[in-house]
Amino acid sequence: MRKEREENSVEYANCYKYNYLNLHILRLNKEFMKKRIFVAIDISDEARIKVADYIKDLRGGFSNLRVGWEKAEKLHLTVKFLGDIDSNELQNLIEAVEITAQQISNFKLQISRTGVFPSKRNARILWLGVDGEHRSLQKINDILETECRQKGFVEENRKFKAHLTIGRLREPNKSKELIDTHLNKTFAAVKFEVSEIVIYESRLQKSGSIFTKYKNINLQG
Repeated sequence: MRKEREENSVEYANCYKYNYLNLHILRLNKEFMKKRIFVAIDISDEARIKVADYIKDLRGGFSNLRVGWEKAEKLHLTVKFLGDIDSNELQNLIEAVEITAQQISNFKLQISRTGVFPSKRNARILWLGVDGEHRSLQKINDILETECRQKGFVEENRKFKAHLTIGRLREPNKSKELIDTHLNKTFAAVKFEVSEIVIYESRLQKSGSIFTKYKNINLQG
């Protein structure tokens, strides 16, 4: 009997270890399968070229500073950043974006202003502002936030302000002249039409992040 109990104890321990290991593997797989996701509005090719030229000109005058300049192919207007989400959450997000797109018609925006975040004195981000039918862009954000909240996503606490990030200051204390130059510089306005909302996947690599379009959803309002 004693031997039988010992054998049963060993079998139970092995079974426990096996189940624990499988559970751990499942958790790792779930984490591995998560995607880093954000929702955005793309700009036109014409706007992309003009913004890229502006960045090139500004960068050329301050090549001595450490700035994370945005690459032309990555330029976009962020509507909502989700971070790492699993396949079920991604499907819920797609549904939220589809519901949003059904209520918005095509509209036009204009890139035309220079600015910084959070303030001129403590600037960390260089951006270009958005004008035109920006109320439609605000409506996209409002509806999407509501739909995402109803599906269990965390609501963004910061007030939405449409902008196009062009650079991140790595040495803000040494960048006063760059900040002043950017704020006093005139960006030749460029208009473009918005006809879709894009769900992007962001992959982090040593060389920086890579953005890949996961799904395009046309405006249908």
